[in-house]
Amino acid sequence: MTERQGGARRLDKRTEEWLKKASSNPGALTAKQRRERQRVRVMYDLPPEVKQAIERVAVEQKTSASQAAALLLTWALLQYVGRGMAAREIDDAFYEGHELSRTPRFEWNVEIPEDWMTIIRERQH
Repeated sequence: MTERQGGARRLDKRTEEWLKKASSNPGALTAKQRRERQRVRVMYDLPPEVKQAIERVAVEQKTSASQAAALLLTWALLQYVGRGMAAREIDDAFYEGHELSRTPRFEWNVEIPEDWMTIIRERQH
């Protein structure tokens, strides 16, 4: 008796290559698939406390950590570019927490202000 294998059937090499080259029909995409194609995935280095705080916000708001982080980053950018109330505080943080970088890719290394991290740590519990 042969052992049953689950999942999709194995395709021959020619069919696999044909499927890889096949173009998709943009008209047949769902709204979710269209949104997914427009999204960009990125990776940022965050202090563990910030990651945990984002995850906590996501749980509170019943959404994913990725979506919570995107919303919070967008709000911060609106404050920064729109010169909202928090813009001065953000400018100060960029200036006070910077030191010369040792890499040619960018000029400054920027640290998150310690008082911001203290607030995050205090609200973790």
